[in-house]
Amino acid sequence: MRTAISFVLLLSTAFAACNQAGTTAKNDSTTTEEASTENTIAGCYHKISGRDTAKLSLVIDDNKVNGTLEYRIYEKDKNSGVITGTLQDNILRATYEFQSEGMKSTRDVVFKLMGEQVYEAQTDSLNAEGLPVFNADAALLKFEPTPFKKTACE
Repeated sequence: MRTAISFVLLLSTAFAACNQAGTTAKNDSTTTEEASTENTIAGCYHKISGRDTAKLSLVIDDNKVNGTLEYRIYEKDKNSGVITGTLQDNILRATYEFQSEGMKSTRDVVFKLMGEQVYEAQTDSLNAEGLPVFNADAALLKFEPTPFKKTACE
């Protein structure tokens, strides 16, 4: 009889410990999800320059950035795709993978985030493949005068 009672007590103690561990793990994951949600920022931006337009949407999670970018240059094919990069000191350095004229291409892009506006960097030069090259020193980057302005996301 004592053995049966001891066994039941042992099982109930083990069961209680397992339940507490499950609760703790559940609470920890909830805390992690809330923390990551707090560090995530999303925004949409639109730029109009003459008859040319561009749209940019960003999701910033700590220093990692993902989003979409679309250019509609007047009387030319549009190009649209995704950007993936990192944000450091309000400078976004990203890779832009896009479709244009039925072809898939990749190039680097750089943006400066300033409050409700985003400025696209002008390229310093082109490499041997004709792709833009940007200065590694953020202080030496030059930016387009017309910014992307924050808008409601579609």
